[in-house]
Amino acid sequence: MLNKPHQQSETDLAYKILQETGRPIYFRDLINQVLEAKGGPVHSPAHVIAEIHTLINMDSRFNHMGKGMWGLTEWVPQRGARYLEEAMIAANDAKLRREKLLEEIQQDFVAATVEPEEAEDHS
Repeated sequence: MLNKPHQQSETDLAYKILQETGRPIYFRDLINQVLEAKGGPVHSPAHVIAEIHTLINMDSRFNHMGKGMWGLTEWVPQRGARYLEEAMIAANDAKLRREKLLEEIQQDFVAATVEPEEAEDHS
């Protein structure tokens, strides 16, 4: 048996509203719908809005879509194996670039220290 709206947490209600709507909702509209579903008087609307917004922001089920719009994390494609593979390739490329640069610096250093000695031998 499902809890009645006034017995559910604000975040559970927000989740349910977003699930039923199936699209992102502007945070104030979402919070107003939560408060409407909860029913009951609200003594400090600004405080309640800030509190619910904070709870939604901390709940991993919700995803900020930009410009004050909130949706569900499950709507966002997850970064899977391809993302991991690309990250590993990028890290390996960076390591190879560093090794090549270090090798070039060492060669330049050796060349710089050898050349003055050869110049002294020819004098």
